[in-house]
Amino acid sequence: MVRKYEPSEIPSVYNLRDAPVAKEGKGFEQVVFRGIDQMVGMTTIGPDREDKPQHSHPWEQMNVVMDGEVDFLVDGERISLSKHDALEIPPDVPHASRAVSDEPATLLAFWPLREDRLDATEYQTEFDV
Repeated sequence: MVRKYEPSEIPSVYNLRDAPVAKEGKGFEQVVFRGIDQMVGMTTIGPDREDKPQHSHPWEQMNVVMDGEVDFLVDGERISLSKHDALEIPPDVPHASRAVSDEPATLLAFWPLREDRLDATEYQTEFDV
């Protein structure tokens, strides 16, 4: 894992609304921010996003709804979340999410440092990606 950082660049502050988009699609946009051992994905999920099949991964994922309402399907069980609700998804548990109102929802997802998402954090000057 790439854990080297430039001490002269710490502390570093970024507004995630200004960060470059890492993933996007119809009704979906995500930016990623990293630390030394952790990552945060800020995702906007619009009502026009089509339902996606459940997926899983070998790491735990923590989620916090910052705005709007989101339904999660976790291991076949539907869970409704609203602003400031938090949800933990253990490793290898199938899950998917979708917005459930006419307004977009904003979701923060917390992961361990993921090699497959490092390119989305190249805007961060404190890391030697």
